[in-house]
Amino acid sequence: ERREGRTADNSAEENSDTMTSRPTFRPSVAEAEEMLDGEVVASGIGNLYLDSKVHHKFMRKATGVTIHIVKCGEFKTWLAIWDEEGTSRLMKQEIEHRISLDTNEKESSITWIFVHNGATRLWSFKFETKEQLKECVRKMRIAMWEKGRQEDFKRQPEEDQAAIDGGEDPMDEEYSSEDEDDEEVYEMQKKQFRARFDDKKTSDQKNSHLAVGMATDRAFVLRGSQIGVFKGGKDKDDVSFVTRINEVRDTRGNLFSPEKAFLHDKDTKMILMAPGDRQKAFVMDLNAGKVCEEWQGPKDFEFGALAPGTKYQTITGGSLIAGVNSNTVFRLDPRISQKNKLADNRVNKTNFQFNCLATNEEGNIGVGSAKGEIRLLSEASKIPKVLLPGLGDPIKPQGIDTTADGKWVLATCKEYLLLYNVTHKDGTKGKGTGFQKRFLKNEKPIPLKLKLSSQDLVNFKILDVDFTPARFSVGDSEEQMISTSTGPYLIVWSFTALKKNAAKARFLYKIKKLAENVVGEHFHYNSQKLVVSTKDDVVMQECTPGAVKRRRRRTEYD
Repeated sequence: ERREGRTADNSAEENSDTMTSRPTFRPSVAEAEEMLDGEVVASGIGNLYLDSKVHHKFMRKATGVTIHIVKCGEFKTWLAIWDEEGTSRLMKQEIEHRISLDTNEKESSITWIFVHNGATRLWSFKFETKEQLKECVRKMRIAMWEKGRQEDFKRQPEEDQAAIDGGEDPMDEEYSSEDEDDEEVYEMQKKQFRARFDDKKTSDQKNSHLAVGMATDRAFVLRGSQIGVFKGGKDKDDVSFVTRINEVRDTRGNLFSPEKAFLHDKDTKMILMAPGDRQKAFVMDLNAGKVCEEWQGPKDFEFGALAPGTKYQTITGGSLIAGVNSNTVFRLDPRISQKNKLADNRVNKTNFQFNCLATNEEGNIGVGSAKGEIRLLSEASKIPKVLLPGLGDPIKPQGIDTTADGKWVLATCKEYLLLYNVTHKDGTKGKGTGFQKRFLKNEKPIPLKLKLSSQDLVNFKILDVDFTPARFSVGDSEEQMISTSTGPYLIVWSFTALKKNAAKARFLYKIKKLAENVVGEHFHYNSQKLVVSTKDDVVMQECTPGAVKRRRRRTEYD
């Protein structure tokens, strides 16, 4: 009966299509909605392919088949593909960021990851028309955002919608190698230098956090209630263990294991935060190896995250500390004589779930949230100039960075990075970025989505991507690289290439597998050397400029 109903339905559909030149979907839109109990928001007809490592190209698995994008309840949207007759479903997969969607406008195709029983396969669908491709991709981007935010896309402001669905912007375009301009990438040298805590007593503890000096060649690694001190990197090729601070105790003598830390006052002090106590921050004198001061805010005031008042304050000097909690952006002034160091703040009635921040050299503040939003502020006490809606997933704690000049903002989500150019097109002197001036509705920046290529996910057998907070390289000159990691894999992008070629340079990165999972990484100041902390070791990895080695993109189809 269903087959007869479909035949009649498609007959009418075909008559209509004859007049309107619409494609004939099998199953029809109505049938797909009934089968999956949802709403078809986009459809297409084309060929289905599976990546072949043997033939080094996509091999055709089905011809003239229908793909439906079906929106169901609880913010779930499915990608579903049927056979040519529309009687048998070949694939059904929930649309979310982990499928690693890539588009190829030249081929009118999409590629994505499908994980089944621990095996990762790369699939591709070539559409009959570019119009079908664009509409399906747009709806898939919206589905990813709704999945992460658990909100209805249609309720978002109009100026935010283009920044979410990408509009005509190729945020996930898969360019072939011949499309890439000649560009310099940064090779990670094979030779590494390694050091670890010189203490058997710490064997049951693991490294948990890394802080790298800018004014000195020191690096500090948190390991339980101890802090390891390492040197090397700026002028030396190796890294070595120097000493350790045996016990971290607060001003009352209580032992604790710091959860967060960053350097202060030309690398002579370290600001520490204890797990479970967000109403205090502790200042350690690194020369004495002891906590010398305790900072607080007003009664019941929490410190969610803290950062230097300006990006290079550790070198240039300055006392102010920027911070956020779930609904407040604030600054602390250590020069205030009492424990309450709050200097200025802006409290929001709404809980925006702020969880991270970064500052540029002007002291402007970029704030990330667990809702995936990014706000740009000229000062802590001011209303944000710009709200960037993100792509639906939370910004990770400590997951935001800015260039020193404030022209670029980098945010880290679990499975991808967001790179925003927040420079105004008019370039008005003194008001050149979104930190100082609002964007017009049609000018809100669309992010460049940085992720591992689908092919690398398959080749390296990476089943779960979980990026560490990404960082720009640091120094007197403009930033050149972006570093991050996932599991044991260290990844370095050419920021120089990204600025020049945008989406065409999305895959101009180098990936290297280390011996164990990476905890964190950070460049030395004025250096191409990357300090990396794994669970047990501290590794020095040098990144040197090298010519682009064209990587074969599997965009060939059988």
